[in-house]
Amino acid sequence: MKRGLFVSIWFIAFLFCLLFEITLAQDTNLCVDCHQRSNPLLVRQYLESEMGKAGIECSNCHGSEHKTATDYKRVKLPNADACKSCHAKQVEQFKAGKHSLAWAAMNAMPFTTRQPREVIEKGCAGCHRVGQDGGKCDSCHTRHAFSKEEARKPEACQTCHMGEDHSQWEMWSTSKHGAIYKLEGDTGRAPKCQTCHMPEGSHAVMTAWGFLALRLPERDVAWMANRTEILKALGIFDLKGKPTARYEVIKAGKVARLTAEEWSAKREEMIKICTQCHSRTLIGNHFMQADGVIRDADHLMAEGIRTVGALYRDGFLKKPKDYLFPFPDLLAFYDAPTTIEQNLYRMFLFHRQKTYQGAMHANPDYMHWYGWAEMKSDLVKIKEKAEELRSRKK
Repeated sequence: MKRGLFVSIWFIAFLFCLLFEITLAQDTNLCVDCHQRSNPLLVRQYLESEMGKAGIECSNCHGSEHKTATDYKRVKLPNADACKSCHAKQVEQFKAGKHSLAWAAMNAMPFTTRQPREVIEKGCAGCHRVGQDGGKCDSCHTRHAFSKEEARKPEACQTCHMGEDHSQWEMWSTSKHGAIYKLEGDTGRAPKCQTCHMPEGSHAVMTAWGFLALRLPERDVAWMANRTEILKALGIFDLKGKPTARYEVIKAGKVARLTAEEWSAKREEMIKICTQCHSRTLIGNHFMQADGVIRDADHLMAEGIRTVGALYRDGFLKKPKDYLFPFPDLLAFYDAPTTIEQNLYRMFLFHRQKTYQGAMHANPDYMHWYGWAEMKSDLVKIKEKAEELRSRKK
């Protein structure tokens, strides 16, 4: 009887273990089984990905609380920290670069809160989400393939780095570098976005000039005077040239280089990349001329800002309630309250950007006709409108 009882207990234990293993297997495949019916392409992408082949479970990224079709709100949407356990080096680099600050930079813009929520979510947030909630790796390694090869192609950058205020895709793809890439494919002869901005796969994306081509201090006295006018119009300096609260936002967002050493270090990194194909003399001349383009563009920009600023100073324009002080606010963007300020914001955000970025990306047409020529036209319109306002008031 004892022997029979022992065998019975052993058999029950065996059945329990077997049942537990079957249940565990069912739980493991639950996500795939369910989504195979509702999202078959998503499941196929996952199964064919390196993560799927490696047996990375859905719960590793999405948590284990979502188990049925009705509790989908419990699913966890992963951020960069979720990737850190396997990709610690890349996440550390990412957080040191400007992409990780994209969400904070968007929300720091004063015009963001003035727009309908849907406009921001379907517009700005679509790209700036790369920095949301600690970073979204799937902005570049798209779901659910999470492909390294995909993210290494310049087309992966196209969605965000194109358009009026940052036409990097158009500039690169129509430059000699882009033309060679289109003609030959990815042979290594032509640099891609990743070649220059993510050398050796580094995720710490950062440039010497930053998005707005601003650096402090500027040793050239005339250039610094012009730069001060731009910083006033950005609300970073007050009317006396002293830093405001926005200065700290710019500093935290790394939008500008705030020491000569920081700027020089980033410039030297880029020179080393360029000299893999070109002589240091050629690259030195390229950057010297491009820096000169920024200086000349800042001269035009400052002239436009002074013209509009004088209208505020002399009472021809009335200070809006949400402006920091009676001066044009470039960060109002398309919410600028007057036609002349609409011209000024386009001159800065669209045409100055194309002037300097076109020069940096070695694209003659973008630098000149889409950038410099448009800035000159903008300045004529601004001066003409200013004279009209003054004559009308008189």
